[in-house]
Amino acid sequence: MTNNNLPAQDFCYESLRKVSRSFYVNTVALRNPIRDYVCVAYLLCRIADTIEDDPGLSVDAKAQGFVLFKDGLSQGAPVAAWCDFVATLDSSDDEQELALNFHTVLAQFSVFPQKIRDIISKHVVIMADGMLLYCNKLEGRRESIEDFSQLDDYCYYVAGVVGELLTAVFSEEMDIPPAALVQLQKNAVAFGLALQYVNIINDYSTDNERGIVFWPDSCVHDGADAQKPLREMSRRCLGYIVDSFEYVRYIPRKERSVRGFCLLPLFFAVATLKQINQDRSSQGHRQKVKISRKRVRFIFFFVMAFSRFDFILDAYFRRNVAFLRKYLGA
Repeated sequence: MTNNNLPAQDFCYESLRKVSRSFYVNTVALRNPIRDYVCVAYLLCRIADTIEDDPGLSVDAKAQGFVLFKDGLSQGAPVAAWCDFVATLDSSDDEQELALNFHTVLAQFSVFPQKIRDIISKHVVIMADGMLLYCNKLEGRRESIEDFSQLDDYCYYVAGVVGELLTAVFSEEMDIPPAALVQLQKNAVAFGLALQYVNIINDYSTDNERGIVFWPDSCVHDGADAQKPLREMSRRCLGYIVDSFEYVRYIPRKERSVRGFCLLPLFFAVATLKQINQDRSSQGHRQKVKISRKRVRFIFFFVMAFSRFDFILDAYFRRNVAFLRKYLGA
């Protein structure tokens, strides 16, 4: 599975294409050097996520894997036991290939400026530590997420920290006015939380099959109305979606590729949440929603054409949010 014949950069983009085609398409549209930074940061996060999501690993084994992962990141090369650990992972072939080539990702990482390496390392370590914290809680102690505060805490570690990472990278590579940077930093976590909430809402049945429920007890066990948990989760998500749109609006309009990079997943998330609620199916008794290819194409070309034009983006966003607010009573 090794790729010794490929330069590190080529391997990183090929691996990104294999493990997430949608993120690959969005990332390669970014301008450099932001594109390279985001590619490598995503792959490092994906390796951590592969450890967290492995259903066959005990919590102790995951803890050891995160230690090996962080040691390799800090030392600039995988430690000796890394490959043996990767051999125990129950992951896809593409994820296995990525993890086995941790050294190749680190080789590309090593050519980045020190400030960028520090930004990426700091946030990836926060993510890994948070993932282990919740592996211990949900899998080790078999505890549940009690309320929205705990759910937000979990979502911060797996997604909100990515919003902070991106904002820090953007601030190094883009000319952002100080007042705008303050707003970006203010809403950075919300950008990650909005996307993660939609994933959690949409993946309820899949997660439930794994024996893990991310919906908080205070939401799921509140009342006899089967639709109420979905409405409560959606209302919470909608608040973060609104903050996320504010986040994007403070990215300089001349940075079209960066705006598009952020707008695409946000608008896909809005469309997914809208479709989930249009189906009016209670949580736990529905199939995972997937927006149509026609809608995906429309959003893609809309964002590519109008990412610089706030008044057009505002109109589109307000129309979709208005539907959700009306349905949810938010």
